[in-house]
Amino acid sequence: MRLARLSFVPVLGLLPLLGLGCSGAEPPTPRGAYKMNFADPGIDCSQPGHIATLGEVTDIQKVQLLTDGEDGASVDCSVSGSGTFSVSAVARNPVDLSEIHVKIDAISPAATQDAPATGDISFSSAKTAEQTFYSDKATPCKFWFEGKQGVDAGKIWVGFECPAMLNEGEICQIRLGVLAFDSCGG
Repeated sequence: MRLARLSFVPVLGLLPLLGLGCSGAEPPTPRGAYKMNFADPGIDCSQPGHIATLGEVTDIQKVQLLTDGEDGASVDCSVSGSGTFSVSAVARNPVDLSEIHVKIDAISPAATQDAPATGDISFSSAKTAEQTFYSDKATPCKFWFEGKQGVDAGKIWVGFECPAMLNEGEICQIRLGVLAFDSCGG
């Protein structure tokens, strides 16, 4: 009996030391979804109009946000601030080879379609022959919230449009876009 107690006591004494090497919980893996209408406005755009998606999101419902790495998708995002937020996000769908880069320097939860925040988007897909189109600095993309959409530290769900997407003299548009990201760093 006495030997059993002696061997058991030192083990109990080591238990607090076992946790010293742990660095805490890992950050959550980013998730995202988008849907947009890349459009030919009839002016200098030779690209076919098409819908590009990742996951399933609409202006009224977030059905499926894909986690980075899920089904080959790539998602990385940062949504930081309080009151006014800064957003940076990149997502790629390997199925249609669509990829979107989003940069919003300042967006508040009060952004509406009539008083939107502005930002930049770059976009490419298999249907643009993987050529990248960039939002025009003179007419930036507009971002706004409707219904249950919103922004908070680490997440955003927002509608958007880009009146001019440019590539080597071509002028296309993004209409009726919506995107959602969560589990984003800050």
